[in-house]
This record gives sequence, structure tokens and C-alpha cells, in this order.
Amino acid sequence: MTSGPGQQEGKQKLIIGGLLLLVVAVVLLLPNMVSDPWIADASESAIPVPAKTAVSPSTAAEKTKYRQDSQKVLAQIIAVRDRLKQQNVEYWGDFEFRQALALIDQGDEQYGYGDYRDALASYQSSLEQLEVLEITGQTTFETALREGTRAIENAEPADIALATEAAATAMAIAPADSRSQQLAQRSSQLESLIAALDSGQQRLATNELAAAKAYFQQAVSIDSQHIKAAAALESAEQAITEQRFRGHMSDGFAALDSNQFAAATNAFNRAAKVYSNHPAVAQALSQVATKQSQMSVSRQMRQAADFEAKEQWQQALELYQALLQTDPSLTEAKVKTIPVGVRAALDSQIEAVLDDPLQLSAANNYNSAQRLLNDASGIANPGPVLKQQIVDLNTVLQQATTAVDVVLQSNNQTEVTLFRVAKLGVFAQTSLQLKPGRYIAAGTRMGYRDVRVEFTITGAPIDGPIRVSCDEII
Repeated sequence: MTSGPGQQEGKQKLIIGGLLLLVVAVVLLLPNMVSDPWIADASESAIPVPAKTAVSPSTAAEKTKYRQDSQKVLAQIIAVRDRLKQQNVEYWGDFEFRQALALIDQGDEQYGYGDYRDALASYQSSLEQLEVLEITGQTTFETALREGTRAIENAEPADIALATEAAATAMAIAPADSRSQQLAQRSSQLESLIAALDSGQQRLATNELAAAKAYFQQAVSIDSQHIKAAAALESAEQAITEQRFRGHMSDGFAALDSNQFAAATNAFNRAAKVYSNHPAVAQALSQVATKQSQMSVSRQMRQAADFEAKEQWQQALELYQALLQTDPSLTEAKVKTIPVGVRAALDSQIEAVLDDPLQLSAANNYNSAQRLLNDASGIANPGPVLKQQIVDLNTVLQQATTAVDVVLQSNNQTEVTLFRVAKLGVFAQTSLQLKPGRYIAAGTRMGYRDVRVEFTITGAPIDGPIRVSCDEII
């Protein structure tokens, strides 16, 4: 049966509608029905795409460096951490130590995730804190030693706890250190030491010197390094020594007041055995000697005055010096020593020139003698001895600059030389003017023995000619 045009048009519309529904179903439902592996297969069959997690060579090198640096820092951390544990850091720096360990844990976590750079920063912060803590530990140790020693030396009941705590800290940080061990030992004995010191001070206050010394010796035996105990013992011993010394000195002065010079000297010598260099002993012995020799001193002073009057200056000086050696407090002798010493020196120098006037041939000796003459002439009221010395000195000074006629004779065949003057050559007789001094004339002649003539010009006329002649055949 043939269908009409209207029916065909309706069929076409149904077909078109069905196709539209199919398209909608494909678009909306099909993606939800496809599985993941499938998507993965489809992507693999498509054009290859580079993976997003790929690491460049520079980044890999950087990570390697941070990882290696982290391991180096960790090695340092372990060393410092172990040292701190050996120093019982939990006892004196627990909080700071735990903070540093927390940074290590943080670094470990970052390292585990591959964040090497952040891990390195955490490790470095931990290492810095540990190093600071190590320095703090040393400072704490030194402070404990110092404060503990101060408390021990102070030696008061309130210091026992301080010393004990300081010793515990030092032993915790450095138990093998001899200073820690010493502090611990001293602090454990502090209570006994304080008791001995207190007992000694009580006896000292009542002048029971022997008992006080015994207690202080006990304190020193408890702690031989205790400065306060040693000082207390020394003080007690000093007080006992002073007591003995004063007793001997009192006995000596009592004997001196009674003019018992031997007994006084013996008592002062016993005091000198107590204090060998005590100035009071020397002064006391000097007083004994002064009182014994009072009349003798007066006599020697008169004798010295007689020496001065006779211008025997050296004898007077020696006597004054001897008196001063006996008693340095003799003011008159001390005052006399200065002018007498000057006159004695002047007298000695003038006599030295007069004894050897030929020394004036040297310019420096002549100038010294001239100054000596001026000094002597400037003295007011010279005595007869000095007046004569001035005359004699003036005479030798004039003679020293006055040339004297000297006649030399030879044989007209001898070469004559006057040393320090001139070569005179060959002559039968010649004359020269020579100043005072010592001279040497030498003669030489071929085939004859050389001659040497020494002569002295004193300023006085020469008795006769001086012959210089080679006459002995060789």
C-alpha cells in the first residue's frame, strides 16, 4: 500500500528527532561511561607531552650541594651535642638545649621531603644555638668556680649553700676537671672550717693567743688553701711573736735605766732573735752604745778639733767618720765631716802635685793644678800649712812653664835624636831650652853600639852638660 506525502513527512521528523536524541546522549552520557586507564591509553596514543616533574641539571646540582652541606653541618652538630651532653647540659641549660634539638628535628623533616635548602638553614640555626650554649657552659663553669671560691673564702654560715650549689654546677659541667673536684672537696668541709675559725676568733678576742693559734691551725688543716684561715693563723702567730718581743725589749730598757749595759745588751739581742731586722732593736742597741761611750765621744770630739787646728785634715776626718760609725746621730760630727772632708781632699790633691811636679808637663794635669791653686787661694783665713802649700804650688806651676837651658855634647860622629823634641843630628855641642819633664836622648853610629840617655828637667838649673856619644865599637 502506497503511503502519501503526509505520512512520509511524519516519518522524516521522527527520524530527525531520534538522531538528535542520540547526539545528546553521546555528548552527555558517554564521557561518564569511559574509565581512567582508558584515558591514559588514549593520551599515550596521542602526541607525547613532556612530564611536568622533570628537574633541570642546575637544579639537581643545587640540591646535591645543599644535601652535602646539610650532612657536614649535621656532623658538626653531633660533635657539639655530644660534648654538651658530657657536660650535663640538662642541668644548667636544658631549655636552650631542647630548642636546638627541636631545630634538628625540623631539619630532619625537611630533609626527608627533599627540601635540602630549608633543612640546611634549620641545621645551621641549631648549630649556632649549640655553639652559643657551649660558650655559655664554659662561662657558667668559670662563674661557678669563681663564685664558689668566693663563698668559701668568705667563710660565713650563709655561704655554705652558695658554695655547695656552685660546686654541684662545676662538677656537672666538668667532673674530671681538678678545679671542680677541688671546689667540691672544699665546699664539703666549709662548715667545719667556719666552726674552727669562729672558735679561734673568740679566743683571740680574750687574748688567749695559744688557744686561738690551735684553732686556726685546725682550720688550715681542714683547708690548706683557705686564705682567710692562713691569714688568721699568721695573725695569731704574729701576736704571740709580738708579745715575746715586747717582753725582751722591756727587760732591756729596764736594765739600761739602771746602767746595766751587759744585761741590757743581752735582752735586746734576745729581742733581735725574734725580729732580726727590727729597727727598734738597732735603736735600743745604739742607745746602749751611746750611753756607754758618751765620755769617749766627748774626748774624741776634742781630739778632732785639735787635728783641725793643726790643719791635719785627714786625721780629723777619719776621727769624725769613726764617731759617726759608732753613733750616726752625732750632729756635730756629721756637720764637721763636710768642711773637713773638703779640706782633707784639697790637702791630699796639693800634696800629690808637690810630690810629683813633673806630672805638670801634661796639659790636663797642669790645668787641674791651676784650678787647685785657685781653690786653695779662695779659702778664707788659711792656716800656715795651707799658706805654704799655696806658695809651693805656685812655684811648681811657674817652673812647669819655664824653659831651662840644657847643653848636650857629642863626638861630632853620632846621630842624636831627642824623643818628642827633634832630631838633633851630628854635633860636638849644642844647647836647647826645655821645659820641666822627663826626656830620652838616643844616639846611633855605624859600627858602634847605640846609646840611650834619660834625664829629667825639674826647673832648676842643670849641673852640667848631658853627653850623648857612641864610643863603643861593636
